[in-house]
Amino acid sequence: MRLTWHRDIHSFLEQTLDYLEAGEAVNNLMLGIALRAQREPGYYQAVELMTLSDEEGLVVAALMTVPEKLILYSPLSVGTDALERLATGLIEKGLKIPGVVGPKELVETFVRIWKEKKDCLVELDMHMRVYELREVNQKVIGAGHLRLAGEDDLEFLIEGVGEFMKDATLDAAPDLEKCTELARRRLADQSVFLWEYQGKVVSMAAKSRPTRHGVTVNLVYTPKKLRGRGYATSCVASLSQKLLDGGYEFCSLFTDLANPTSNSIYQKIGYRSLGDFDGYYFKTRCLDGEGRELL
Repeated sequence: MRLTWHRDIHSFLEQTLDYLEAGEAVNNLMLGIALRAQREPGYYQAVELMTLSDEEGLVVAALMTVPEKLILYSPLSVGTDALERLATGLIEKGLKIPGVVGPKELVETFVRIWKEKKDCLVELDMHMRVYELREVNQKVIGAGHLRLAGEDDLEFLIEGVGEFMKDATLDAAPDLEKCTELARRRLADQSVFLWEYQGKVVSMAAKSRPTRHGVTVNLVYTPKKLRGRGYATSCVASLSQKLLDGGYEFCSLFTDLANPTSNSIYQKIGYRSLGDFDGYYFKTRCLDGEGRELL
């Protein structure tokens, strides 16, 4: 098997695009990030790109937007030999891998290999499910209306970004400066939409990672005191319909399987399950002077 480190996104997509687009919705994470890196060079601080292939074609693809988790993909049911080769290559390269995310079985195998090779601690981040929608159930949309977020909404967006990160276990204590930066970036690219009811903003959702035929919905947030009233359902359903009306063939999204409420809501809107993803963090073992692990 040949492990290739790609110098640029064009080389990586030349080898992976057809495979990724064969399952465009379920592969929205890697594909969406790769296409954005192609459209907007410099958007990501640094991107590491690698593929493992044999005489028949692609075996594994891996992408990492430093310093985020490594993202894995394979068009096959991959055995341990391929992932052993990938892990060895990553270690030889000297990359600091904070964690990994990807299709459940693929990631579980990689995690076992990585843990053994690096003698590190492994912490589950999230069990996720990927959904796809092609038709919105209009009956779930309640009173109110969807609108594009504007500068006057910045304070709500900053709060929303921070609380979303907490809810999604992305960051237990989000940095205000980073939340503000992300909120301003979302305003600038006009990707955040708000649900307004009786003149008050009550929920938000965003579009992200467009691919050739689809787009992802994420950053769904409703203030805690306003939850349970159907605002997020109306917001996501209306945004999804807007995106379909705008020419996308499908919308996709990720959910946390530990949150049955959100999974139920999205299914009522019309989202259908495509598969499960797992995310893990890797942590260095802390030892005392006698080699005993510190808790």
